[in-house]
Formats: sequence, C-alpha cells, structure tokens
Amino acid sequence: MFTPKCPLPALVAWCRTLKHSLGAGLSPVRVFKQQAKSGPRVLRPIAADVAAKLEKGSSLEDAFEPYRDQFPPLFVELVAVGETSGRLEETFDELCQYYEVTDRVRRDFRSQMIYPTIQFVAAILIIAALIFVLGLLGSKMDPLGLGLTGTGGALTFLVVAFGTVGGLVLAVRAVLNSLKWKSRLEGMMLIVPAWGGALKCFAIHRFLIALRMTHEAGLRAEKALHYGFRATANSVFMNGEDRAVAVVKKGGAIYDALEASGAPFPDEVRDSILGAEEAGMMTEVCERLAENYREDGSRKLKEAAQYTSWGLYALGAMFIIIAIFTIYTNSIAQAYKQAGL
Repeated sequence: MFTPKCPLPALVAWCRTLKHSLGAGLSPVRVFKQQAKSGPRVLRPIAADVAAKLEKGSSLEDAFEPYRDQFPPLFVELVAVGETSGRLEETFDELCQYYEVTDRVRRDFRSQMIYPTIQFVAAILIIAALIFVLGLLGSKMDPLGLGLTGTGGALTFLVVAFGTVGGLVLAVRAVLNSLKWKSRLEGMMLIVPAWGGALKCFAIHRFLIALRMTHEAGLRAEKALHYGFRATANSVFMNGEDRAVAVVKKGGAIYDALEASGAPFPDEVRDSILGAEEAGMMTEVCERLAENYREDGSRKLKEAAQYTSWGLYALGAMFIIIAIFTIYTNSIAQAYKQAGL
C-alpha cells in the first residue's frame, strides 16, 4: 500500500525490462549491468551493486537483502523464489503486474484525499487570516481562546498547525522506510475500523501470491510458508511463521499450519486451501483467492479513504465552528462590558 523509498512507477518499469531481458536469454549479471546504465535513475545504484555481487557469486536474494527496506513487500521474497526455481522471467512478470495494480490503488487513494486535504488546509488558512485581520482592526479579540492575536498570533497558529501535520507526516514516512516498523504499524492498524479490513486483505493477497508461486516452483512446504508469511509484511501474520513451519516439518498440511499459526486467516482461506491440497489444485485456488482479496482490499481501501476524508472534513469544520463560536461569545462579552453590565 505505502511504498518505501522506491517509487512504484520506476519499479514497474524495472520489472518489465528485467522480464524482457531475461526472456531474451541475457544473464542476470548482464541485465543488471545494463540497468545500472540505462534503467530508472533511482534504481541505478542498486542495479550496479547487485551486478557486482552477482559477479562475485552471490545469490540474488543475498544481493538484494541490504536493500530490503527500499522495496515494497513481496519483491525480495519472490525474487528469491524465482531464482531458486529458475523462473526469474515469470517472477518479474508477476511482480510487474502486482505493482501495476498496487500503483493504481495508491493513485485512487490519493485522488480521494485531495479535496478533504484542500478543505482542511483552507480551514487553517481562514482561521489564521481571521486572527490577522482582527489584529489589523485593533481588536484584542482572541478567536480561538488560545491567546493568539494579531500578526504574531496568526503566524504562531500557522507554524503550530502545519508543523504538527508535517511532523506527523515525517514520522509516518520514517516508519514506512523501515520494513520492520512498517510491518508493526500495519499489524497495529488491523484493529482500526475500515483501515484494518483493507490492510488485512492486502496482507492475505500477498501471502496467496507467494504461496502460489512457491507451489508452482516446487518448493517444500516449509519454504513456501516462510516466503508467504514474510510477503505479508504484517507483524500479526509474520509472528505465526515459526508455528506454521513447525507443523509442516512434522508432516502436517498447510491447512493445519495456518490454523496453528494464530494468524487471522479467514475460514474461507483455510477451507479453500484444504480443498486445494486434497484436489491438487493449489495454483488455481491461490490465484482465484488472491484476485478476490485484491478486489476486496481495493474496495475497503476506498471506504477507508472515504471515512478518512469525512474525518478531515469534520476536523476542518470543527476548527471553523470553534472560531465562530468564540468570536460570537467574545463579541457578546465585549458588548456587555461596553454597556457596563
């Protein structure tokens, strides 16, 4: 959902080029050397370092590991799966499609947040202008009851208001630039109405994509679960990895592993995987479920954005109502004072 340091459009273009280059028979070393010269500018230093490490005999997973925090969830996990199975071309094709969808969802979310953000900023500017104009008129009236009057009060209000919002944005960005803290944040947000449902859907969506690809690659169940749980990028799910892996190492089914993990997988997912294991249709079932959860997550994200926009509208309206009410009460008080009452 929230991308760390790597812009999604650049990553989509990168994955598409890597897919075509590998499909043309070029070696990974040569491909990454080319990307270091002509690939997306933000990714060129990473491509150069990856190419150098591959020349020295490192695996792609090891080469990308230092940059894990700079890529969104699923990237390093599926690259490792593709390398292990010898299906890197298909892996980058899958990643390209996945991040195209992710980028579209992100753009839809941002478009829904434009107008409430403008309204919130406008409310702050209106209140600051009110404080400033009252000061020019020589009035000692305090619109907010916070001791802010005149030019100094208007500037103080603007600095505090925008500084608080800016501080929150910077704090969130700092958290999102670390996959460890990002996974914890998404885990904590599962209890938040609207947002929790959307984040849960996307975590399950990533798990199912990883599980499908690892199954197609013929990896052992414990390896498939390892990559699947890491792909969720959500601490609530990731904390159940060890319990799930322990079950399949003892010969248990993936259904039993998901049950034992304690992760909040819906009954629909567990029951579908149980049927897929018995019928030998894991790939088809995971693909269908992943698509369902992507659509469900997109719908819930739009709802979360709508509720957030309403919250911003309400916050802006609250600021204006407080200012109007304070001005009214202060005006009445001043009128009574002048009348000697």
